[in-house]
Amino acid sequence: MTRSTLLLASLALLSSCDGGSTGPGSLDATYTLVAENDVALPSDQGNPAGCCLTLSGSLTLTAGAYDLRTSHRNKNNGIEFDNSEHGTYRQAGTTLTFVRLGGGGEGIPYLLGAGTVAADKSTLTLLYGDEGPGSNQIRATFRR
Repeated sequence: MTRSTLLLASLALLSSCDGGSTGPGSLDATYTLVAENDVALPSDQGNPAGCCLTLSGSLTLTAGAYDLRTSHRNKNNGIEFDNSEHGTYRQAGTTLTFVRLGGGGEGIPYLLGAGTVAADKSTLTLLYGDEGPGSNQIRATFRR
């Protein structure tokens, strides 16, 4: 009787350790923006005509939701400002898709395109900005 109870308890423990949302296979984490179009931050994607530098950013993924935040400085007047957006995401293999639910009341929508995740889940790349998917978007690289 004790042996079968121990076996059932062991099976229950193993089934609860299946790489769920916080397990090693999960994307749930905060990723730091490290580059835009392979240019390390601060990044000036509109160089020389653009108005703003990207100073920093983060992408937080939790249980199918995302929160994207960036900080910028206007090159013309030196004013710094933040931009944010949140929504849901889905992963299919190495591809990520995003559905915007709202912004943080700051800036303009990111107009996210598809993203990719590295096999080791340490690096995420996504497209944002310009006129949205299919346009000349910025490729943003985030690292865990």
